[in-house]
Amino acid sequence: MPVDIEEIEIIGHKKISTGIIGLDYQLGGGFPEGSIIIIQGSAVSGIEKIAEQFWKADVETTGGDDSWYLISDSSPSVGMTPVDTGEMGDALSEMPGKRYVVDSLSSVIRKEGVDAAISLIINSGGMITQDGGAILFLLYDGVHRPEDEIAVIRYADVYIHLIDERHGNEIERKMEIGKIKNANVPSRLFPYNITEEGIDLSTTARVV
Repeated sequence: MPVDIEEIEIIGHKKISTGIIGLDYQLGGGFPEGSIIIIQGSAVSGIEKIAEQFWKADVETTGGDDSWYLISDSSPSVGMTPVDTGEMGDALSEMPGKRYVVDSLSSVIRKEGVDAAISLIINSGGMITQDGGAILFLLYDGVHRPEDEIAVIRYADVYIHLIDERHGNEIERKMEIGKIKNANVPSRLFPYNITEEGIDLSTTARVV
């Protein structure tokens, strides 16, 4: 029986790899170039893994090394850059590159306020994306007021929500692509697994 393919058209934009093969397929090659990306999920949703896969994708796909992972939430792994939340904007302006991860936007909201987080997205994010770069912000579930979440998500070009649901003794994980620049939003959720290597996305839908 033929597999139904859901096709969501992205118009006139180059793509950059997400670092996840299944998600690249789903998005027709990756995130639109020059995007502000917000990934939301719980601490056990694999949210850090998707961020690391995005961060490392440039090295793995092109051999380049112009990616930055700025972390304020915990001890940095090798190659990550620890940055205080109040200095995040200055740090981003001094780091030439094409892809950035901010771990996390939640820390900026909690410590500096939602207005500071919006300013970081607009000013630093705008500076990066106007040159064709992409910046990915992590936003954690269950931390903020709904109105603060809405306030920052509205500035995203791409918004993805990682959902983990418990059914008896099993956890079902799904990815919701809620917003994507210059494209129709997929009408379904995409199941995924967390493996030692990272997020593994299995889909029968594709953005073209």
